[in-house]
Amino acid sequence: MLIILSLMICAAIVMVMVAIRGILQSAPKAEREYQDPLPAMLRMIWPLVTIATHIIGPRLSSESMEKSHRALQSAGQDYLVSPEELAGLRVVGACIATAMFFAVLMMLDPSFGSLMLAFVLGAPIGWLYPSLWLSDRRKLRVKKVIRDLPIFLDFITMSVEAGLNITGAIEQAVQKGPQGPLGQEFSRMLRDLRAGLPRSEALRRLADRMDIAQISSFTSALIQADRVGASLGETLRAQSMQRREERFLRAEKLALEAPVKMMLPLVTCFFPLVFIVLAYFIYLKMVQDGIL
Repeated sequence: MLIILSLMICAAIVMVMVAIRGILQSAPKAEREYQDPLPAMLRMIWPLVTIATHIIGPRLSSESMEKSHRALQSAGQDYLVSPEELAGLRVVGACIATAMFFAVLMMLDPSFGSLMLAFVLGAPIGWLYPSLWLSDRRKLRVKKVIRDLPIFLDFITMSVEAGLNITGAIEQAVQKGPQGPLGQEFSRMLRDLRAGLPRSEALRRLADRMDIAQISSFTSALIQADRVGASLGETLRAQSMQRREERFLRAEKLALEAPVKMMLPLVTCFFPLVFIVLAYFIYLKMVQDGIL
């Protein structure tokens, strides 16, 4: 029986290896010539992501792909992974998290319940991790855009008042302004204009891609001013002043929130240490006076 069991295990391992080899051969090679380079951690698991994308990609609905595409665009990662690859990354993340939880729980309590607990804990965490990563990237991107927007508006306003049209002013702002996500999106809008897209449509696409209230207000003001024939210089200067005031108010709000946020670490970490030190000297004084 032991020999038969060993042969069955070896046959199962061989069949799994043959199946994995077949899946690897059937999966198409990833074409990333026109995409951003992958981070180091993603490069390690990318063959698995490619296999998962090849399996589940054709089964995704158009609604879920559109939702994923918007999430990737708003986070600025649409040139890093596609919506299909994001779904594959979720599947691979769920499998890896489940395997890690299972390895840890098997060392503590090797049983069938450990396998079920690892699946219940690991699969949701691994599945949701790419979404959390996109959310963090979007928050960082919004912070950089809000910081750089008044600077870009100043460059655009000065260029328009110097006699350039809005397209040339944005091009000058991209060349002279700070490097970051806002400059990349303006460059993308300029490529749309060179491809023959109307300026109003290019501005709408910019607002849809970034999904930030300040950018939507800026593009709406430009479209409205262009439609009614208002002065672009006055419109841009009003937008610049408004964005700068909003940035100042946001910084003031964060400064006022700092004492409240510091209260918890003070109460839980700093104050107990102070009380311990004071109690030690009180104890020594009571010992010297013979009270204890």
